[in-house]
Amino acid sequence: MAHSSVTTTSNITQSDAIGELRITVLGASNVPQFSLLDSKAFVTLRTPGHTWNTKVAERSRSPQWGEEFDLRGDNSSVLKIELKVLRRSGFSVSEQLVGAAEVRFEELRAKQRQAHEANGEYVAFDLQVASSSKPHPSIAIRVHRGLVAPKSVLDTAQTLASSAHDDIQRMRMGPTLPTVPAGASDAGSSAQDAIKSVGSAKEVKALYMTTLASVEGFVKMVDAFADIHPYVKAAWTILSAGYKIVMAQKDRDDALSELLESITVALNLICRFDKTALHKDNKYDILQVAKKTSECALFIKEYTSTESFVRRAAKGIFSNSGDEIARFKRDFDLLRTNIEAGAILSITEGLSKVNDELYGVEESVKLIRRDVDRVAQTVLIDKLPYAEGATWDPDRVCLSNTREALLEDIWQWIKYPDTCDGAKIFCLTGVAGSGKSAIAHTVAHRCNEEGLLTSSFFFSRDVAERNNPRKLLSTMARDLARDPHIRERISLAIESDQSLATAPLSRQFGPLIQEPCLRHPSDTPMVTVIDGVDEGCSPELLKLFRDNISKLPQSFRLFITSREMEAIEQYLSKSAHVHLRAIDLSAGANLGDIRTYVRCGFRDIATMHDLGESWPGEELMNQLSYMAGGLFQWISVILQALELSYDPVAELETLLAGLQTGLGAQEKMDEIYSKILQACDWNSLGFKRDYDLVMGAILAAKSPLSASALQMLHPTIPRINKLLSRLGALLTGWRHTNQPIRILHLSLRDFLTARVAKDAPFYICEKDHSRRLGLLSLAFLNDNLKHDTPGVGYLESDSQGVPSVSKSQISEELWYACEFWAAHILEIEAPAPAELVKLIRNFLPNRLISWIEACTSIDTFKGFQLIRTWIQSTFPEEIDLVNDEFNSRLGSTLVNISTRLAYMDRREEALLAIQEAVTLYRQLAEDSPTTFNPDFARSLNYFSIRLSDLGERKDALAASRECVALLRPLAEDCPPTFNPTLAHSLNNLSIRLSDLGQQEDGLAAVQESVALYRQLVEDHPSAFKSDLAHSLITFSNRLLALGRREDAIAAIRESVVLHRQLAEDRPAAFNLNLALSLSNFSNRLTALGQRGEALAAIQESVALYRQLAENRLLTNNSDLAHSLNSLSNCLSALGKREDALTAIQESVALHRQLAEGHLIAFDSDLARSLNSLSVQLAYLGKREDALAATQESMALYRRLAQDRPAAFNADLARSLYNLSLRLSELALHEDALEAAKEAVELRRPLANDIPAVFKSRLAKALRQLSTCLRHLSQEEAAAAAEQEANMLDPPKAPTA
Repeated sequence: MAHSSVTTTSNITQSDAIGELRITVLGASNVPQFSLLDSKAFVTLRTPGHTWNTKVAERSRSPQWGEEFDLRGDNSSVLKIELKVLRRSGFSVSEQLVGAAEVRFEELRAKQRQAHEANGEYVAFDLQVASSSKPHPSIAIRVHRGLVAPKSVLDTAQTLASSAHDDIQRMRMGPTLPTVPAGASDAGSSAQDAIKSVGSAKEVKALYMTTLASVEGFVKMVDAFADIHPYVKAAWTILSAGYKIVMAQKDRDDALSELLESITVALNLICRFDKTALHKDNKYDILQVAKKTSECALFIKEYTSTESFVRRAAKGIFSNSGDEIARFKRDFDLLRTNIEAGAILSITEGLSKVNDELYGVEESVKLIRRDVDRVAQTVLIDKLPYAEGATWDPDRVCLSNTREALLEDIWQWIKYPDTCDGAKIFCLTGVAGSGKSAIAHTVAHRCNEEGLLTSSFFFSRDVAERNNPRKLLSTMARDLARDPHIRERISLAIESDQSLATAPLSRQFGPLIQEPCLRHPSDTPMVTVIDGVDEGCSPELLKLFRDNISKLPQSFRLFITSREMEAIEQYLSKSAHVHLRAIDLSAGANLGDIRTYVRCGFRDIATMHDLGESWPGEELMNQLSYMAGGLFQWISVILQALELSYDPVAELETLLAGLQTGLGAQEKMDEIYSKILQACDWNSLGFKRDYDLVMGAILAAKSPLSASALQMLHPTIPRINKLLSRLGALLTGWRHTNQPIRILHLSLRDFLTARVAKDAPFYICEKDHSRRLGLLSLAFLNDNLKHDTPGVGYLESDSQGVPSVSKSQISEELWYACEFWAAHILEIEAPAPAELVKLIRNFLPNRLISWIEACTSIDTFKGFQLIRTWIQSTFPEEIDLVNDEFNSRLGSTLVNISTRLAYMDRREEALLAIQEAVTLYRQLAEDSPTTFNPDFARSLNYFSIRLSDLGERKDALAASRECVALLRPLAEDCPPTFNPTLAHSLNNLSIRLSDLGQQEDGLAAVQESVALYRQLVEDHPSAFKSDLAHSLITFSNRLLALGRREDAIAAIRESVVLHRQLAEDRPAAFNLNLALSLSNFSNRLTALGQRGEALAAIQESVALYRQLAENRLLTNNSDLAHSLNSLSNCLSALGKREDALTAIQESVALHRQLAEGHLIAFDSDLARSLNSLSVQLAYLGKREDALAATQESMALYRRLAQDRPAAFNADLARSLYNLSLRLSELALHEDALEAAKEAVELRRPLANDIPAVFKSRLAKALRQLSTCLRHLSQEEAAAAAEQEANMLDPPKAPTA
């Protein structure tokens, strides 16, 4: 048959072709500069009916934007991209087109598919702009995978084949052979006759079933191809209908079998030939197979229908049926050959593209290497939290020709500083609605244009990360880091102390702001704009303004705005570096600005609604200007209401009717809010109900919700967007379903919740709606928090740690419910609604554990103790809500999640979780000691470990002692059950006692543990031999600490023997323990001077660890790294310094790899190994390298101690001591002295707190201090330090 094109398009194809595209305009290059003030570039995007603009970039030939846009259009649509610059002439600014480019949506979707096929998030490319300038500018574009992923042929095949799997399996089974219909005489008289007479009917049936499956898979795969779909669909229909008749054609089944086999092979090949079909020729072959399938199906139908076939044969249509079958087979074989050739060609070209991409990657790597310092600094800077949406907005600046006098005063203050030293603050205050924010945006805009803006931060009470100052200084620091010199200083500060990222403002200010600015002062003003201080105010912030800002360079300028409040007067009014200025609403300039604002606003509305240039008339505009009373927000509300109204003329008349004069600013705003709200349809019960629900939710939300999230939380409201549009004059963000909705101005919240009469229809009781949001959130969690929700279910898995889940992986409303349901619920007081009891009764057994998992994965661990206490006090009669079964499950969950958090080095959260478990079990044990004392003891044991992890040694010991005290009576009553737990807890108690220097008591505890384990091994050797071996290691440690070295060797030798026995029987299970005991054994032998045997032991340990690592039986390489450290020490003791260096270098490399992969979880191990590396380098005379290693170790410990001083101050002191030694070796005596002094100061409080452990270490640090002082000829101070050291730790008398 002749080939003909088919233009039919399926519905699926059409819907895919008119999907959304998300692109990012990254930046531009080679932007021409017309003058010194030009090249402030931006980009305009145009599609039919839509236009978007990027923000204006800073002056540069390579401006950067990084802004995302969502586009919509079919494949024939064209995106026009225009590159423009702003040109200033005097005080006016105009746009100039640099050049333009066009790209079809079809091309963009091709990029989108590339991203999917490469399993990437986006594809980036450069679009050259047609321009008269040389070289031609280009714009870097990033095409994302898409809001809705485009379905490629492969994606469609995989998805649909999976969904049709069960159906295909059923079809392959096939129906039983039916009875042959009457009249089909040539087919036999019955089904049994047909079966008997068909020699290879089973083979035909099997081939036929396979073909049907291939055709179905092919149909579903190529459903998106408009020119293929009708043919295959027809083939499928015909083949299905003709199945029974085909089975009855016994005479020709062998020939048909061969034909059907060719069809099967060809169709299966097409199903696999998906991504590689790049050319039209390939797609033509696919089309031909589809069409040939149709022809063959028609032939089979005709061939197997006796009557029809006879009539056609009589007419000479088929001259030879056997030849026809052979022809079909040859056609299919030929098509199959063409497809295979096309596949090879496509794959070859695909590989060529891969080579091109690899070349591109290689070039990118070269570029990164050229700028490696900048990349490294950027990585560090990115650790600082940055407040989203806190920057200035060009759409919110003052109207042109308004505020000119005030803005000029501010500008003069910025440009022409006084002669005083230090930075200055300009604090602008005013009532709500006086236009402070517009002024702040204008100042930021102007400073940005002039290249003077360093940072801006706009507080907002209803945005969680902007209603407090926690991210203020970190955001400022990241903005300051645009200067390469300042970026270097800030990155160094973060590198040495990463806790600065979340430290208090008082700690952040010095290293992140003050020191970088002082080291690299600017000759031009450096302006920071902070708006709405009253919305994010804290005493700490005001103290910083008062006490610290003046320490910055003179060029630094801080412009802040705030409502008038007592705290501003209290903290800032008496500071010489602060200039206070209040907005005078009645000033002539302010009233003149209001008139300009009114004229401009009404001109825009008249144009929008086609009301004529003269509307609403001079007299009415003057009246409005007067009535505004200097409040820009008052006019803004009226203008927004008119913009949204159906009839602005009537709306304006309604708004102005009955307005009073002579009101204060607050009363004036309240009056206009009332007017707008009174115009709503309060007689409609539906509107009134929905208003209360939605506006209440907006005001009560702990974080702003989008229209989409509000709709999901309020499914009974049919169209929330319609309601929001009715209230649009008072809200922002409602036009876009995924944008957070906020009230227009903070004064509206005060009006609706506090100042309006409670019987007014628009009054909102924020407390009631907060409770309601709690109920909605809890109900939403009950319905939507599932086992397959990201971040849920890992507590039941064997994996370690906690998975990291981003907010974007779950819906906004689910995130909100997880984050804030408890905060809302805790505001409910008794008597609580019955609905809440029902929700909690469902939540506790079914969703609580999942909620704890999700919160811990997405953000931080959220405890249940407050909620549990609240439930017990609010529902005392519902005692079964938190029954013993529930409490036991909750306690087990808390212990589990604490262990996982500790693994992730989230130590503080791990402690909180186990603390809550201890509190829970303590309460339960008070009421039912027999039932819960075992769980209580177990939680105390973990509590002790978590406290020890954070350096809380005394509290850790107290918890361990309480644990043992609980277990003793339990073990006396039931030894078989509780002796193992008691033995384990005694071992832990021994370690806690040792941490506090109580070695004798520690020895007694572990001796008891060993004795218990020996008895357990006698009764159950296979169960407790490993535990005995571990306790012997602890026993050996205590003996060694008490100087009983031979006994220590004997204990550890027994541990090795036990572990070796276990490993011989079960190497996979116990080789790890054997390796650990061998490492400890080596350390004991080294201490006794038995160095040869020690080396053999540690070499065996290392070999075991390597084998475990190769077999992937190690969770990580930490144990191998530690054993290599021990090997290095052993080799060094034998004088094999070079080998020792090689071993410790490998250890450091492994520790560094772990630290990079797990952030700070392995930093302490890396610091310890670096210290050992320094020692080995020093032995070999490589003093500079030794110093570098010690400095890196010290920097790591300093950062760790900054966050957790109790846990790491001792390590930091040891590192500083070693640093002093290394500096002394290089004759850097002054630096060595400073390090020694700091080591002494750190060890003093440690020695006072735990003298048994740290008194001798303090003496050692004092002796090093004395040495450093003598090097600098400070003999008197040196003698004093040495005398103090001798008093603490008298020198041992020399032996005879």
